[in-house]
Amino acid sequence: MCDCLSCQLLQKRDRGEAPPWDSIYRSDYWDLVHAYNTSYIGWLVLIVRRHIEALDEMTFAEAADLGALLREVSQALKVYIGCQKTYVMQFAESDQHPHVHFHIVPRLPDQAPEDIAYRVMRHLGVPLSERCSEDEMNKLALAIRGQLETLRQ
Repeated sequence: MCDCLSCQLLQKRDRGEAPPWDSIYRSDYWDLVHAYNTSYIGWLVLIVRRHIEALDEMTFAEAADLGALLREVSQALKVYIGCQKTYVMQFAESDQHPHVHFHIVPRLPDQAPEDIAYRVMRHLGVPLSERCSEDEMNKLALAIRGQLETLRQ
């Protein structure tokens, strides 16, 4: 069994065992999910569907699809969250998630100064009691899924 949690979650999606928030949209190369350990509704993650640990390992097709998805997911977050723009971050440094993935985080118009730019990271890895509810995440996931399916036809 692979030690990479991202790979394990991809396998769960492949088996059709993931809730809507953990399987918002699947392209040939990327999975879009809601972050599971955030207090910030709309904190989405694009995960490459094969295990790579650095950007230079992406194929041209993966890179091209990534660019389009970043744009489309940002558009969907503007519609459903009301954000001004999105932040995009990629590290792939966690022991559990060395797999290439991109955080796409809505920047809200009334966002507190302590949550601007990199400081928004304080909303990731929060205790279970502070996390977004599955109901909230599923509702947003289904709305975004519908929009992406329409855009990507």
